[in-house]
Amino acid sequence: MVKRVFICAFCCLLVLSLGPAAAYFAFNDNLPDLDELERFQPKRVSKVFSADGQHLKNFLEEDREILSYEEIPQAMKDALIAIEDRRFFDHWGIDIWRIFGAVRDNLLSFSLTTQGASTITQQLAGNLFKKVGRYRSTESVQAVKATFVRKIREQITAVNIERLYTKQEILTMYLNTVTFGHNRYGLKSAAGFYFGKEVNQLNVEECALLAGLLKAPTAYSPVRSLEKARERRNVVLYSMVETGALRRGVYNTLKRTPVALSQNRRAETYGMAPYFIEEYLRQQLEREFGQGLYQDGLNVQTTIDSRLQRVAEKVLVAELAEVQKRVDEYLNGQRGPRPDSAIVQGAMVVMDLHNGQILAMVGGRDFEESKYNRATQALRQPGSAFKPFIYTAAIDNGRFAIDLVEDNAMSFPEPDGKIWKPENYDKEFKGTITLRQALKESRNLATIALAKDIGPDRVQRYAQQMGITTPIAPVLSIGLGTSAVHLLDLVAAYCVFANKGIYHEPVGIRKVLGEEGNVLYEPPSFSREALNPAVAAIMTDMLRSVVAEPGGTAYQRAQELGFKVAAAGKTGTTDSYGDAWFVGFTPHLVAGVWVGMDDQALSLWPRQSGAVAALPMWLKFMQEVYRTVDPYRRDAGKGFEYSEDLVMRLPVCQDSHKLATRYCPRQQEELFARGGALPDPCPQHGRGGTPGRRQRF
Repeated sequence: MVKRVFICAFCCLLVLSLGPAAAYFAFNDNLPDLDELERFQPKRVSKVFSADGQHLKNFLEEDREILSYEEIPQAMKDALIAIEDRRFFDHWGIDIWRIFGAVRDNLLSFSLTTQGASTITQQLAGNLFKKVGRYRSTESVQAVKATFVRKIREQITAVNIERLYTKQEILTMYLNTVTFGHNRYGLKSAAGFYFGKEVNQLNVEECALLAGLLKAPTAYSPVRSLEKARERRNVVLYSMVETGALRRGVYNTLKRTPVALSQNRRAETYGMAPYFIEEYLRQQLEREFGQGLYQDGLNVQTTIDSRLQRVAEKVLVAELAEVQKRVDEYLNGQRGPRPDSAIVQGAMVVMDLHNGQILAMVGGRDFEESKYNRATQALRQPGSAFKPFIYTAAIDNGRFAIDLVEDNAMSFPEPDGKIWKPENYDKEFKGTITLRQALKESRNLATIALAKDIGPDRVQRYAQQMGITTPIAPVLSIGLGTSAVHLLDLVAAYCVFANKGIYHEPVGIRKVLGEEGNVLYEPPSFSREALNPAVAAIMTDMLRSVVAEPGGTAYQRAQELGFKVAAAGKTGTTDSYGDAWFVGFTPHLVAGVWVGMDDQALSLWPRQSGAVAALPMWLKFMQEVYRTVDPYRRDAGKGFEYSEDLVMRLPVCQDSHKLATRYCPRQQEELFARGGALPDPCPQHGRGGTPGRRQRF
């Protein structure tokens, strides 16, 4: 980072020392046509398709009228100049003093992006460069160099713009083309979208809010967060005080005014996979193509399988209605007012376990009601759905599925002097049990004991290596899934079990084609070996017990539904039933389900565990897919395959939980890594050697 910052400083100082003439002759090639500023090309529709060829969505820029300078409210002009470019009417396209200030601030903070120096004219020039070429930011020196070459060309273009147009024309063109978020380009479009007003009806605080959006339209969008939008608006209002455009007394009044949206949106119809398309795919495409997404007639080929998506949407809506009914019945029997926010929500993600492609995504019960994508944006505690990482760390560090662990009462002193006394879901103790039984039955106390034995920091490393990107606290409660995660991350991590230890970063785009059929973009694939493949096979078999063996937390419900597909997975329930989970996989698909309420102060109430609220959705989805969708229908009878090169089945004694001898009266088979350490032979019914155990990390 230090090297990059010094490169940044050197490049800026070099450009300034060379002078305008030298910079112009060095970088005046590949400049955009300035006539683009005055003409709006006919819109060309960009189309989005599923992997199986179904047309999912069109991306088309909303039509907008052209503003004249006289139509722009004075408050909008004042707000824009105060927050974006205070010397706009004084500089000639480049603000030299601002560049020096930005270099100084970036050097002091050891960052390339702490402070920017672009003028309004440079930003207008930058919009033109989206048609000339795109540059991706990476850690390489070459990429840094390319970025600064582009910046220099933008500065040259800004100077050319200032030579050809008046300041009033530049400000008008800027406000006609800049994005205000949510696919709203231009001030007229933004005024109608956020406030249901014409531009000349905007008041001071509304102008300040819109000007504040320009820095980061997604982060400060009032549709996403009224509080963040209010804070940013107040920053703009205070900037107007500093420039003399607003009296301090007026500022003191306006800063307390809540943000009031009055959106006058045209009726919109959302087809299949709206959460995937609008709140996941669109953001990626806008980062890659900018305004070109809405003007260049792109052909976007996604990874979504429309058949699986239909099933996921249908099942999620139906099952959430059942959970809501139970919640309503409970609340109707309680005294006191019913919380307005007691609305059951849910999310589902389905992935191809072999390559990380997202095959289906549902982010909520109704996209019209709430566009918040709970599959990718919500951070929720996974509860027991996190436990497989603890058992993975144990198996990969010398433990065996037949090893014993204590499921008994325990207590731990906390920093504040209190005593933490974790409990099992059923408030009972099983005593000494095997790791397989502890995972299968989701025993909290046994899992905490195991996490304490192998170390929470080690568990943390395994979870992160397998794909969890959010912070994981290395504390004993890690065994209960107390660190919040994204559903998409958790599903990708479970793919590691099913995919022989290989992690694939989730991907939703296959490729993007231009109008002529040429490939414009293919997302880079990222994969790594995250887990020993033999350990992945053993964990798959242990998670299979959760669904397929009596006592497993998913077994009873699977039997009730007549579920016959080979499956493995884990239920999850947080304290007070705030979150219900099931994440699992078949030999072909990995899917995860979350059910809960957006208001994290509320819960699903009595006994709405992962097995009750989330698991049925997962089972019914898989049942229908394997009954109706090829190739899954043809492969419905296939089970999990364990390579003999990786693992082997050996008899173990059910009394001693050691390798069985021929004298052991009660035996069963267990899976072990081929070529690895083995348990001791049974001491009760025979004798033998004592192979050593391995230890990783």
